[in-house]
Amino acid sequence: MPGAAAPEARGRREPLAGPDGKPWWESYFGPDYPLLYPEKTRESGEAEVRSILAALALRPAARILDVGCGAGRHVLALAKQGYRVTGLDRSPELLASAASAREAEGLSLELRLADMRSLPLENLEPVDAVLSMFTSFGYFSEAENEQVARGMAASLVPGGRLFLDLNNRELLQEANGTRTWAARPGGYLLDEFGYDTDLRRFHGRRILLADGRERRYVFDHRAWSEQEIRGLLKKAGLRVLAVYGTLERTPFNLRAPRMVVLAEKP
Repeated sequence: MPGAAAPEARGRREPLAGPDGKPWWESYFGPDYPLLYPEKTRESGEAEVRSILAALALRPAARILDVGCGAGRHVLALAKQGYRVTGLDRSPELLASAASAREAEGLSLELRLADMRSLPLENLEPVDAVLSMFTSFGYFSEAENEQVARGMAASLVPGGRLFLDLNNRELLQEANGTRTWAARPGGYLLDEFGYDTDLRRFHGRRILLADGRERRYVFDHRAWSEQEIRGLLKKAGLRVLAVYGTLERTPFNLRAPRMVVLAEKP
């Protein structure tokens, strides 16, 4: 499996394709997602929502859009607290899981099957806050990533805030060339990670061996420095209020586990 310096990565200006030849996100966010990220549970989502709300300081019943909501870890917790929430995702499988939990718990929550590049969504009033969690931003080309940023900004009311949770690029660079394995129910997950310095993109190749079957996945996303993300959000019409190193708003530095950006629409 190639690392960041592999020939296929050099000169590449578009995101990686999955084993089926389609963009990697077409197959990555499917029924195996809970095996790829077993730590991303409803309980972890509820804990993260407490930190998100502390940072956003929203009024009761504020409108919130979660871009890349997946199976609903955050939108379900927000709906339980009375916020008017819309979750957007392009994965039918993950949205179906969120819808099932919504119905089982009797929550009021809108779910939209859509591509984040189509923001702002039709028939959706501007919201008080937009969330983008667990590096859900940065999948596409440079131009399309800027398009998504502009779409998130356009989805906000004046004074509305963006809460953007990203990887710390410094740590991704250090992960270049690493290989790991981890136990999974009924098997193992084998990973190889790479960082392309020229493209400033982090990518991984993952082999899931479970239940007697092998499944292969790749992922690939842009990784920004603090200066770069500040510049991109400024171009999108947002003003960065703070950059943190965790969801709990600890200071950001080169060793911080995350890069969490809080921005506002003037």
